[in-house]
Amino acid sequence: MSPSSELRFSLSDLDPAVHPGEDFYSYANGGWCRAHPIPADYSRWGTFLALDRRNREQLRDLLEGARNTPDAPVGSPTQLVGDWYAAAMDEQTIEQAGWDPLRTFLDAIGSTSGPSNLWTLVAHLQKSGTNPFFELGVQQDAKDSTRMIAVVYQGGLGLPERDYYLDPDPFFDRAREAYVCYLATLLDLWQGADPMHREQARAVFAFERELALVSMTPAEQRDPWAIYHPRSVEALAGEIPEVGWYDLFRAHDLPQEFPVNLAQPAFFARLGQLVAETDPLCINRYLALQLLAGFAPALSSAWVDAHFQFAKALTGTEQIQPRWLRVGRALDAGIGFALGKLYVARYFPPASRERTEAIFEQVRRTFRDRISRLGWMSEGTRVRALEKLDRMGTRIGYPDRFRDYPGLVIDRRSYVLNLCRAQAHALAYDLSKIGRPVDPEEWFMTPQTVNAYYHPAKNEMVFPAGILQPPFFDPDMPEAYNYGAIGAVIGHEMTHGFDDQGRKYDASGNVFDWWTPGDEKGFEERIKDLRIQLQKARFKDGLTLNPELLMGEFIADIGGVNLAFEAMLRAGIAPDAPSAFADLTHRQLFFLAFAHLWAGNVRDDTLRLMLASDPHPPATVRVNETLRNVRAFAGAFPILPEAPLYPAHPIDPWGGM
Repeated sequence: MSPSSELRFSLSDLDPAVHPGEDFYSYANGGWCRAHPIPADYSRWGTFLALDRRNREQLRDLLEGARNTPDAPVGSPTQLVGDWYAAAMDEQTIEQAGWDPLRTFLDAIGSTSGPSNLWTLVAHLQKSGTNPFFELGVQQDAKDSTRMIAVVYQGGLGLPERDYYLDPDPFFDRAREAYVCYLATLLDLWQGADPMHREQARAVFAFERELALVSMTPAEQRDPWAIYHPRSVEALAGEIPEVGWYDLFRAHDLPQEFPVNLAQPAFFARLGQLVAETDPLCINRYLALQLLAGFAPALSSAWVDAHFQFAKALTGTEQIQPRWLRVGRALDAGIGFALGKLYVARYFPPASRERTEAIFEQVRRTFRDRISRLGWMSEGTRVRALEKLDRMGTRIGYPDRFRDYPGLVIDRRSYVLNLCRAQAHALAYDLSKIGRPVDPEEWFMTPQTVNAYYHPAKNEMVFPAGILQPPFFDPDMPEAYNYGAIGAVIGHEMTHGFDDQGRKYDASGNVFDWWTPGDEKGFEERIKDLRIQLQKARFKDGLTLNPELLMGEFIADIGGVNLAFEAMLRAGIAPDAPSAFADLTHRQLFFLAFAHLWAGNVRDDTLRLMLASDPHPPATVRVNETLRNVRAFAGAFPILPEAPLYPAHPIDPWGGM
């Protein structure tokens, strides 16, 4: 299947009426944005989502094929995927069942009268994928990255972020009212209409607000030391006795003693007090609503509609997505590597992997030379930085060893039960890692994902097959385009290892202070001006940015473009020679490719949600503010020194052109 014109870069994507030095984002993407308004069933739309939608359509073909293979061997990817999809698309059975598939859980909640069995119940809800109060999982030990430990992490909120509970802005007031209405509707659907349900919903909201008051902000959680507080189970039980830790862990089949990271001690201290002082009936109602809200999209149509109306109030999305797309995403989250094995076999050409690896190595060599010549860094810190870069791993396309799902039962009888079994299997899989060595081969994104990531504790980057297609990688375009697109993405992820957060991890992935005080000061001085730049950035009237939340991504964007451009030069591509694409030079094509990655539109309510919780700057900022820090941009287009985007004083903490 060849990429659609919606995905491939074209001169029609530009808006020649905009001067590139005034607003390069609009110059590069104005035509695309006009031609691609937000679909009614999306809260935003852009090149990322357009490619994701195309991938989903390819995956739909795989899902339909698997559903039509009912005799596939038990446990095979085709059986797991086909039976899941068949059950999820059986609307008649789902409609008849209503909320009955959750009856066992709801009966257990109703019979809970106090702390004697509360925490065993919480464990069973966690196995279903519901996370009341907090999340339980695993992580690499921040001080010993070779071993896995348990972690308990703040959670239990039904709204997206703590600001939704606490910020007095009218936008958040509306979101709070929509949430209370949603909770009351869920109670009506479960127990029958009752005017008391609105007040009961408000009481549950008030309980969650108490949790929000002691929740760390997303920006605060970017400091790895702030969320690392290892404990023994015995110490945990002594510190917060109101939480039945032993009952909870026993229900998860965990041993009596093992290492646990108490990520947010203040949150858990208040949680223990709050549970002890709250009416048990309110606690039970909170647990029931956490369960019902989590499974509403998988229940009958009345529940699905209630969930969508709430989502619509938060994001402005006008229309629900088709069922095949919604259940396909749920399948991807539950058994995505089974689907990924089918996806790679049909859709991912090995040549894309090889060309991406070549660009990656060119970018790494460039970064190595930059670190070697940094004037502000001492020799001891430089040696450690180079070691970290040299040991940084990269995984492209798909894992060499796919995760399988031994013992997982997926059948065609109940969509909800398939979801529950898959979640329980995933949690047990994670908890089984406690105390064991880290698996160096494990991926945290499925191959079909349109994204990439840097994992600081493993010191590695992952670029799934899903992103290695137009507009991020185009085998039919001049290589300057690919350096501006996937090359900038590679440089972005590589820079994450050395941004304000990633720099706190050493070459082995341990949180370790390997910088001298002088080097730390030199780095902080360089990002101080970037912080001011973000504070002054204007992208929409009345809205401002939070530099503490966005700094890591901003540093990575700047580093990514600078690294990719210099890597392109080292690859022998003359920047101002014709590119063989239209009348563009290689330099122009490079910067247009980078800008095109972020083309898109976003609904106002969704933008507010992103500003509260997303560490990535808005798309216009990612392009315009980044390019003010890329010296090579000045020579790409006729830009006068007095133009707003002219890089008169570019800042790149790790070098710069």
